[in-house]
Amino acid sequence: MELTKLNSKFPNKCAFITGAGSGLGTAFAKLLAANHWTLHLSDINEATLSETSELLAHQTTVYTYILDVSNRNQYEQVHQKVIRNSPQIDLVINNAGIGDAALFKEYTLANWEKMIHINLLGTFYGCHFFTPTLLSQQSGLIINVGSAAGFMNSPGASAYNVSKAGVFSLSETLYHELKPHNVHVSVVTPTFFKTNLMDGANGSKRLKNSAEKQMKHSKTNAHKVAATALIEAAKGTFQIIHPSNAKRMYFLKKWFPSFINKQYKKMMEKIS
Repeated sequence: MELTKLNSKFPNKCAFITGAGSGLGTAFAKLLAANHWTLHLSDINEATLSETSELLAHQTTVYTYILDVSNRNQYEQVHQKVIRNSPQIDLVINNAGIGDAALFKEYTLANWEKMIHINLLGTFYGCHFFTPTLLSQQSGLIINVGSAAGFMNSPGASAYNVSKAGVFSLSETLYHELKPHNVHVSVVTPTFFKTNLMDGANGSKRLKNSAEKQMKHSKTNAHKVAATALIEAAKGTFQIIHPSNAKRMYFLKKWFPSFINKQYKKMMEKIS
């Protein structure tokens, strides 16, 4: 796929991606590699990161970094390495994240902290360390991967909902603060799509199975989400809502909250 607008906007074509070893992160990497972007790929899983790197190395220059996005010191060191390898970074994609589900009363404090540290603080660290670089350039693009969960707030996933609502809030604030400096921020808020998001889930088995079932039967996939995100972000779109059922949910939550409340009441009767 030719990313014409994105390529013309950033002719230097250099990107940093977290969680690039699988799922959506790999999909972003593949699309950018096909357009000959220099890639800085990070992931906590060395094996999958290596596989992605080897897959794309024949198309473009690829740098890899083992990174736990929840580790502030490690993130700072990776940022320094990235800048040494490529002084100008045009695109930062904060994609790394985990999914889980359980009723609030059943979800442990340790699981809460892990969720917030990876999904929210991991995104924050990416913005924190790379924003000064983008501001000094007076150009750049940040894409934060959120979720429809961040505005739907359905029962059974409080920690995940909070983490993704935080990503949305951070993104919206930065969108306004960085826009005057020619740095654009987008946030992607998809519903379920085929990915390995729930692989490390530690919460309710029943809710995990429900989420995996929705992923399996989703009409979209990581490639479509990544392509839509890159195309829309290049246009200057702030909130990228994809696919169509995410748009429908957003519309219903905003204009018909009583309908959503009734649906959540029925959901609670099943899971409580």
